[in-house]
Amino acid sequence: MKTLQTRALSALLLALVPLAMALYGAGCGAGGMDTGAAYESDWGGAGGGQGGYEDTLSPAGDVAASADYGPPPTPEEEMLLNLKAPQASQNYVYIAATDRDSLVRISADDPPQIDIIPVGGHPTVVATVPGSDTALVINSGTQDVSIVRTQDGKDDVTTLDVLPYVNLLAVSPDGKYAIAYYNDLAAEPGDPVGDFQTISVIILEEGKDQARLVSTGFHITEIYFHQSKSIAYLVTNDGISVLELDKVKDGVITPIIPVSEDPLDDPEMREVLITEDGDFAVVRNLAEPVVSVVDLESELIVTTEVKGLPTDVDLIPGVDKVLLTLREQGLAYVGDLEKLQAGDDDALISIDIQGSQAGAAVVTADGTRAVLYTTVGMVKAVAVMDLDDAAYPWKSWPLQKGVVGVAVSDKGSTAVIFHQAEGYTAGSSDVEKTIAATEGFTLFNIESGYRKLIQTEHRYTQHLFVADKQKGDLAAYVLTPDPYGGAFGVTHSVQAAVLSTYISTPIPIASEPVAMVFIPQARKVAVAQDHQNGRITFIDVDTGKTWSVTGYEINGMIH
Repeated sequence: MKTLQTRALSALLLALVPLAMALYGAGCGAGGMDTGAAYESDWGGAGGGQGGYEDTLSPAGDVAASADYGPPPTPEEEMLLNLKAPQASQNYVYIAATDRDSLVRISADDPPQIDIIPVGGHPTVVATVPGSDTALVINSGTQDVSIVRTQDGKDDVTTLDVLPYVNLLAVSPDGKYAIAYYNDLAAEPGDPVGDFQTISVIILEEGKDQARLVSTGFHITEIYFHQSKSIAYLVTNDGISVLELDKVKDGVITPIIPVSEDPLDDPEMREVLITEDGDFAVVRNLAEPVVSVVDLESELIVTTEVKGLPTDVDLIPGVDKVLLTLREQGLAYVGDLEKLQAGDDDALISIDIQGSQAGAAVVTADGTRAVLYTTVGMVKAVAVMDLDDAAYPWKSWPLQKGVVGVAVSDKGSTAVIFHQAEGYTAGSSDVEKTIAATEGFTLFNIESGYRKLIQTEHRYTQHLFVADKQKGDLAAYVLTPDPYGGAFGVTHSVQAAVLSTYISTPIPIASEPVAMVFIPQARKVAVAQDHQNGRITFIDVDTGKTWSVTGYEINGMIH
């Protein structure tokens, strides 16, 4: 996405929503449905089976301050990241060999080059630096971070002491800085508790790498980087800690910008987003019918009431605007952040989305469209809103199965809509029963509305989009591991979908796939698997050819 929310490897999407599902076994994917009350589908309308509900616009209007909205509505489910997945640089895959105190580097060549790089003790979380062959790894056993720079097949390792028990890494998009910190939401049972209010800032400069300790607000849940300045914004329980990375020194205390006028406001009941230009923060309170905009320069907080409890909030990339979705009221709002700050009457445009039943949205990276959907009630439909049109028209599209998650491709041409096996009603046809009983996903062309259901033997656990600067979106890959380990004759697989044709081909995988990464220069997808000696399968994006590497952990014992 083009927003400032460069949620590096460390990002915890909607960590504040307690019922958010861990859809990713490694990346995004396999969570269950919230079993809220079922919604009746209402798809007839003027558009018949294709939807076609044109929106009705109005100013936000008056909201009764005394309205009782009751408890927060069932939250929409979000996708989370596997923080310990292998990571790809421009030319390699880097994997933490935790028990070998090493980092494994594998090239995408056939045959591949495998190198075992000694680092600190018990390496765990890996992150790579954008546009380079540089990896960072947290060594939890020795409480340090190793920086591995690869050039011409050779590795230079620098190890820096960092704050004890850090378990997350965030790397700035310009590759000049990294932040290592602790978050309890990323901790595993039995892990020691780290410092909630101190971070290690790593200055990445070859030959001059440094780590500095900085004090912040309490309990960091998200890190954003400014699109053009060396500034990091740390979302904490206390507000937003502003860190000027190019001025960092040991002992710096970050200034904290409040995001609520109520000092007793529950931080677990809010979601905070920050615009790519660092001008504004947008705050959604899960229990109040309001949206707040914080000017990050003046620190002024302006709160505006809306006609219900927002179930989702999304920034629109490229402009200082926000999209709010209110599932229970059948409403969406597009808000101009500058006008909201100024208190203008026309700051919020209200859009009637009644009939869509949408409670969440995914905005394309270019900010031109939003895919509206709900994960509550197994609703078999999505809608597309045109964000370039000042009238914000939208159109609904029926699906064959209920929605449990939506992801949009890098270039915004295709959405993958994830499903799960579900029940069916009495009187369902044989076809309807068969579709309901299977797992799968739908490839959805956002511009034309074409939908193609891909049925799979097993539930998805992760997806990966591959795009090209000249050709646009190329392919989508979806992991569908066999939870029974092949005991019933069905193997693990990767579904490889070509986005120009929507033809999806299952690629058998010998061991349980747990993560995928894309290696840009080599144009290969690497599929890491759960194997006692280590196994990776490479998929050539252009030809579909596959080959596997097994035993790199054994190699680690030899070196």
